[in-house]
Order: sequence, then C-alpha cells, then structure tokens
Amino acid sequence: MNLPVALYIFLFAIAIFAPLRWSIVAYLVLSAVDFDSGNSGIGILNAAKGLVYPLYLLWRLRSQAGHKTTVLAPVAWLFFVAYVAIASIWSQFPLSAVKLVGEMIGSLLICLAFLRAAKGGYLTPSILLPVTIGVLTLGVLRGIFLPGYGDERDRFNGFTTAQGYASLLVSLYALALCSKSLRPVVRVPVCAGLFLAVVFNGSRIWLLGLLAATLIGLFISEAKSWLKICTVGLGILVAAGVVWASDPIMTLIAKSARSSRIAAILTAVYEGDEKSTGLGTYRFRRGLYQHAIEAIESSSATQLMVGHGTSNGRFLRGDLNKGIGDPNRAVHDEWLRIFYEWGIVGSLLWLVFVGSIIVYAYQGVRRDKRGYARPLLAYLPAFLAGLSTENILAGAGYAANIGLLFLIALASVSHRQMAKQAPRWRRLEPREREQMDLIGRRGP
Repeated sequence: MNLPVALYIFLFAIAIFAPLRWSIVAYLVLSAVDFDSGNSGIGILNAAKGLVYPLYLLWRLRSQAGHKTTVLAPVAWLFFVAYVAIASIWSQFPLSAVKLVGEMIGSLLICLAFLRAAKGGYLTPSILLPVTIGVLTLGVLRGIFLPGYGDERDRFNGFTTAQGYASLLVSLYALALCSKSLRPVVRVPVCAGLFLAVVFNGSRIWLLGLLAATLIGLFISEAKSWLKICTVGLGILVAAGVVWASDPIMTLIAKSARSSRIAAILTAVYEGDEKSTGLGTYRFRRGLYQHAIEAIESSSATQLMVGHGTSNGRFLRGDLNKGIGDPNRAVHDEWLRIFYEWGIVGSLLWLVFVGSIIVYAYQGVRRDKRGYARPLLAYLPAFLAGLSTENILAGAGYAANIGLLFLIALASVSHRQMAKQAPRWRRLEPREREQMDLIGRRGP
C-alpha cells in the first residue's frame, strides 16, 4: 500500500505546485491511482483529488473564467444532480447518498476547470504523450511491485479498477487516433501502445469500444472515400477469414486462455461453456440482471416513476455479495442503477444529459475542420457501452470518467473556433450594422 500512497503524494504535489500545463498532466495521471473508500483516512485522499484540487485549479485559472454562450450539457447535469439529491430523502444509505452528490458536483468542477484550461491553451492534444507515458508507467509499476493490487494479477492495470483504467486508455487512444495537430511519429506508436495495453488489460467491453472508436475515427476523418471503403472491405475480409479458419485459430487462442481474459472468453463462447472461469463476471452479471428485473417488476407505480432512492441500488446485489461496501459502487451497471434508483424521471434527465453531449460533439465535428471534437465523438460509443460495467457517477477525479471530461474540454475548442469564424457583421454593434446595410443598398 505504500507505493500507491507515495505515487499519490508525488503526483498530487506536482499537480499543486507545477506550472499549469504539467499540473494538468500530473492530475490526469493521478486519476489512475484510486483507493478503497471504505478506509476513512484514504477517503480523505480521494476527496482531495475529487473536490479540493478542482477548486484550486479553478482559482489558478480564474483569468480564463466566463463563457459567452450557454451550453445544455452542464445545465442538464445540474438538473440531474439536483434530482439525485432529492432522491436522497428516501435513501436507506443517507451518508452514501450525500457522498454521491458531492462526487457528482466534483466531476462538474473538474470539467469546468478543464474547460478553462483548454481556453487558456494549457490543455491541448500535445499533453497526450506525457500523460500516456505516465499512465502506462503506473501499469508497469503495479505489475512489477504490486501485481495483487486491485483486480487479477495477470491484468495490466494501474492502481485502480481494471475497467476504469481501460476507460482512460481508450480515451487517450481516441485522442491519438483523431487529433490532427499531432504528428504521425507520435500518433502511430501511441495508438499501438495503448491498443496493446487494452488487450493486456483484458477488458472485453473496452476492447470492443476501442475497435468502435477506430471505425468511427476512420469514418469522420478526412481520408479519401476510396480509402475508407477499402479499409472497411479489408476488415470484412479479415473477419470472414477468421470465421473460415476458426478451428485452428481457436486452438491457438485456447493456449493463451489462462493468461488472457480476452482469449478465455473467446474460448468459452466458442465452446459454449457457460461454467468456464474465462467468462469472468458473466454469471455474476446474469444473476444481478435477473434480480434487478424481478425487483423492477415488483415495484409500485410511484417507485417506477421516481425511483427507489439514491444509493439503494445496493439492494440489487441481494445475496450475491456479502457485506455492504460502498453502495455507490455496488452495481456495476450505471444504466440499470439509474433506472432503479431514480426511476423514469431520473432516467429522462440522464438521457437529456447524454444526448446533449452527443449533440455537442457532433456539432463540433461538423463545423470545425481542426478536429478538436473528433476524439470525443469517436470515444462516446465506447464510453456509453462502458457504463454497463463501471460506476462512473461515483468517482470525481477517477479514471473511469476523467477521460470523458478531458475530451469534452478539448471539444470546447471547436465551439470557440466556430464563434471566431462567424461573419463579421454578426459581431458589429447595431449602429454599425445599419451603416453597413445602408452602404450595401447604395452600392460602392
């Protein structure tokens, strides 16, 4: 335990005292160092990372405060947080509910701080390389000195959950893949390194998310149409070849099943073995979903509308896990948890927020040729799928959601660029517009 604490202190000190650009780099790397919230002393470290530092960063970036246009996403998030706070009234875990509201506010503060950093030019795609080196270094240190920390020993992971670490890796991959300001000599090795890291991490859902991000990144790129078509066609041919040669390929994969979760799941699915250890959490999730469906079916009309209460999703675990732990991280499926705890009302508020982020990314990609919003759009499908495996709401400054906040801040550059490119007459004073119109009617 001494190593992650030492790394935390080292990175947090850099985040506090270093120049702004390196401060943000250190903070992004620090997101991959997480502690068990059941320990009150360690919980203070998490609170400092999730609440204290964002406030400090906002103060350091106070000269970059102020935004001319109102964006729907933060407004939708505030309404969602407000409803989560209201649903805390009928929570069976009031302290956990208050903690969740605080963490959700912390995530908003982090995003606002990142937006200011992007506005000031401190948060740019150029920080990708040092952040990637730092995040991968944490994985190497954990593998060498504390392989038993957190998840399974054979998974490449930082000092956090494997799913959260994979989420951060895929967000960095989306940035490396889609950013036009990075040179190929940086993008290619970073993409390759992050791809291998996700494979060795063993997260099946995030590997699929990475592949989805690759396809979307190709689709929204400025590559020639013939190249896109040829790439998709080549992918189909490769897939067909894999199916045709499935038996010898699966024989090779089976040899790696003991050391690779991805190989293990492929082997188990191919053989139709539902009892294999390679299925990982499959049986647990199947039991959880069945229990959740039964709980929802037995809910009253009021519970379906307003939910069962903040943090009460812990009851969906039933007898599947002894001990309460952190109720906010008990159900590893945010979609299911949101509907159960906050009902139809909360689910609608959540969908408004998700939709606003999608529209925000799409508008940025469509109108800004510099490509600052492309990584966010490429990453979103992977992130939305990853919600079925990780509790991203409960963890300000946590690897599972810090990548999304980072890419949202970068996408804001596209929206500011759009404003700068507006026709000059839109920025003139009313009297100046009248004079320009008069000149236009009279002619030169």
